[in-house]
Amino acid sequence: MHNRPRTRTLPGLILAACLAGIALPAAAADYGVQVGAFTDADNAQRLRLRLLNQGYAPVQVLPLISGNHDYNAVVVGRLPNQAEAAALLNRLRGSFQSGFIRPLPEPTEPETAAPAPSTPAPDQPAAPDAPTVIAPAPSRPAAPAPEATTESDVYQDWSGYVALETRVFPRDGRYPDQHDGPNFSLAFEPEYYREWDNGDQSFTFRPFLRLDQQDDERTHFDIRELAWIRAAEDWELRVGVRRVFWGVTETVHLVDIINQTDLVENTDTEDRLGQPMINLALIRDWGTLDLFVLPGFRPRTFPGPDGRLRTQPYVDTEQVEYESGARHLHTDAAVRWSRYFGPFDIGVAHFWGTGRDPVLQAGTDGAGNPVLTPYYPIINQTSLDLQATLGGWLWKLEWLTRGGQDERFEAAAGGFEYTLYGILDSRADLGLLAEYLYDSRDDTAPTLFQDDLMLGLRWTPNDVHSTELLFGVVFDENGDQRFYNLEASRRFGSQWKLSLEARATSNLEASDTLGSIRDDDYLQMEFAYYY
Repeated sequence: MHNRPRTRTLPGLILAACLAGIALPAAAADYGVQVGAFTDADNAQRLRLRLLNQGYAPVQVLPLISGNHDYNAVVVGRLPNQAEAAALLNRLRGSFQSGFIRPLPEPTEPETAAPAPSTPAPDQPAAPDAPTVIAPAPSRPAAPAPEATTESDVYQDWSGYVALETRVFPRDGRYPDQHDGPNFSLAFEPEYYREWDNGDQSFTFRPFLRLDQQDDERTHFDIRELAWIRAAEDWELRVGVRRVFWGVTETVHLVDIINQTDLVENTDTEDRLGQPMINLALIRDWGTLDLFVLPGFRPRTFPGPDGRLRTQPYVDTEQVEYESGARHLHTDAAVRWSRYFGPFDIGVAHFWGTGRDPVLQAGTDGAGNPVLTPYYPIINQTSLDLQATLGGWLWKLEWLTRGGQDERFEAAAGGFEYTLYGILDSRADLGLLAEYLYDSRDDTAPTLFQDDLMLGLRWTPNDVHSTELLFGVVFDENGDQRFYNLEASRRFGSQWKLSLEARATSNLEASDTLGSIRDDDYLQMEFAYYY
């Protein structure tokens, strides 16, 4: 749904887009994914090094001319066709990194600039809507490293963002404690990054704080990252609090189980709490094997009685229960193998431990009022995520089988994204998305998506402002329920970003799984300042 008005018109929109006059851009020697354009060369080098440390290569910083402005464009990959570039773009989106596909100039001499520290600052400035050109990189001296310590190979940097968010609910809250009208909140996420030993060791600290006007449960603090990483040629050791993302599909993230969902942040399940872990990655010719030891458990966050987008009765997180006698101190474990096979990107994983999805049980609070209490069972889950790039098509599949949570069940999400490049002789790309969502528990599944179809559009104008728009509708196959999702973002100036989000439902009944949110359609606007 992270991602993702009228129901009857959407198939027509997709068909019209398919039949529209499509013109591909002029052939280029190679293609890459541009993930940023910076006025400050140091910021571009930071993002370049961060992507290299995440395993992406090659990563170039190329000069970009837009109107009367000069930028430093960070471009990942050098691939022979747009289809392979589309697969790379999807992997970057899996790491929550936006971008778009660009033709690349002929390669020049190898870069001589020394890498700079790797904390990316989203310094992607606005510019007039004029053609953008990436020119071959000229020879130039290395950019000075920011805030170097007295040791020449040690770098450190502070970055982060502060954001003002407002949510507007057209309808009043259905329940007495819920607030009406607009709701404001403030979020702050700084990051400290330090690197030494020629880049083989690094430390990251990223706390997060949100202050909400109405919901006390949404006012919360979390440590997203507090981790040390030791990297070698064929292994990496990561120790501390981290966030790890698995999965390929757009609508749901079935296989993404390492971190707990921060549900008060967003219902799309893409915001995750930091998880204590020891992670050893073995990097071999036969693939990458990740071994996880997860000491301690993070219970899911839920809106409070005065918050919107909550259940009825609300979830009382003070009455949490566990199957394990160790409760939240239970140590979990996971293993995942991943590898690329030509056009195929595959991951197979197994998890043992406390399930991240709670079972909600009926209970009462201290005053005898009805509430729901979360119960966390011990589970074992085997999962598969698969992505295939075949021509202009990007096929995606996530599948799992889980035991320990009542009877063993299976769930899957799969579909495709097909990108039309340079639509109507413009620089813009249009992606057509379709996914089917399945759960073997049928109507007893504690999820909305057990027999549903999602259709969507992703529009990327490929401008220097990093404008993006994603629209999707989930159709319930067993009824008339519809779930609408719209997400858009655009950068302004050198350090500002505006994000819009709209979510709505139709034909929900009180007895439906999420019937309690049928009056909670909303429009959200967030204005963030990055430093």
